[in-house]
Amino acid sequence: MKGFLQRVFTKRRETPITYDEAKDMAASPDANVRGVLAQRHDTKPEILYYLANDADSQVRRHIAANHATPVQADVLLTDDKDDSVRGSLAEKIANLSAGLTPNETDKLRRMTYEALDKLARDQAVHVRQVISETLKDIANAPQPIIQQLARDTESVVCGPVLQYSPVLTETDLLEIIEGSSGRGSLSFISRRRNVGEKLADAIAASSDKDAISHLLGNKSAQIREETLDQLIDRAPDYPEWHKPLVERPELPPTAAGKLARFVAENLIGVLERRKDLKKEQLDAVREVVNRRISSGEFDKREDTPVETRKAKQKQAEQKTAAKSGGAEAAATNEEEESSYEKALALHSKGKLTDKEVAKALAANDVKFARAALAVLAGIPPEAVTKVLNTHSAKGVVSLAWKAGLPAELAVKIQVKLGHVPPGQTLNPRGEDYPLSEEDMKWQLEFFTGMATVGLR
Repeated sequence: MKGFLQRVFTKRRETPITYDEAKDMAASPDANVRGVLAQRHDTKPEILYYLANDADSQVRRHIAANHATPVQADVLLTDDKDDSVRGSLAEKIANLSAGLTPNETDKLRRMTYEALDKLARDQAVHVRQVISETLKDIANAPQPIIQQLARDTESVVCGPVLQYSPVLTETDLLEIIEGSSGRGSLSFISRRRNVGEKLADAIAASSDKDAISHLLGNKSAQIREETLDQLIDRAPDYPEWHKPLVERPELPPTAAGKLARFVAENLIGVLERRKDLKKEQLDAVREVVNRRISSGEFDKREDTPVETRKAKQKQAEQKTAAKSGGAEAAATNEEEESSYEKALALHSKGKLTDKEVAKALAANDVKFARAALAVLAGIPPEAVTKVLNTHSAKGVVSLAWKAGLPAELAVKIQVKLGHVPPGQTLNPRGEDYPLSEEDMKWQLEFFTGMATVGLR
């Protein structure tokens, strides 16, 4: 037996084994031995089913992920007490679910569908999220499952399918908008590719200012001229709409003149540089700009140094912070600014290393650790905060990857900064990150809306 196990743990571990050898491995007191057997694709179904009841969750996780595992064992694992086991099962079954329907006549296909349906309603958000992310861009994913996920109360579950799933029709999306309960559904829908005019009208008619901002920034969204005009009329109260408005691919004839009346000075330049504006439209913009300059609303741009404008903007932001949050909020902002400036200074000297981040984590210096992540990843501090506040293992891992930190350190960041429960952290594969680069890029875009950030 000893010689056989040594053979199993060598690079030739895929060497065929006998049924008796497999039985001996399944009965081994060593969970690592049973785990190796649980990962093999030539292990007999009855042994895999037996291991689905193993006392060690890592063994059951291998069984859940093994494509050779019989459907009967998969069904058994849908009730597993360990969330990570059900998560691994969810990912596997979701990948196998293309073309499945609720009315399957084949027993095994029907059992697979029922297992997927059960996992899509799992009490653990992570399990439902895995299914949503796996099915989000599959054209023949089971339609009832997608409908279920799209109406989930958790944004990390409904978000991927609302933003990407080709299974959802315009009618489905309009119904979801109508019944939206403020969980960010509209924002995900507004970022879909080629949003049609009916959907755009429904989003524009809502009170969800963030969703409207995403809609305006979606270059592929088809927004009617009348709808865009109405949004421009509302825009003075929503500064976050101004930039996407002046950058819309097409503007109604009078839009540029209207926008010039209230957008910030830097956005006036964007309007003036648009190549699609006719002479009379540009003249209208310049007339408004000259009127605003004459009234003293802002200084002539050529006479105002960039540093002066930035200083004025910073003063205005500090006043706003003091009014809204009082002295305590202002002090917190100053402390965070100090940490960020410290991180920037170290980075400029080439001293902002993974050791500095690890040292900050060990000292529980959360503010500096967050600031270091922002600087190393090249991401605004508020975006880093947003990722960490989701408590999503995948989101935090993707942030650490973007910052160029070792995969091992990403585990500590998940727990210390992202407050991910230790049992739900994503562990590295050797020295490699546990997710693909494509998945990590998607995670960053999903959690932070970083469409314009240069992801490496």
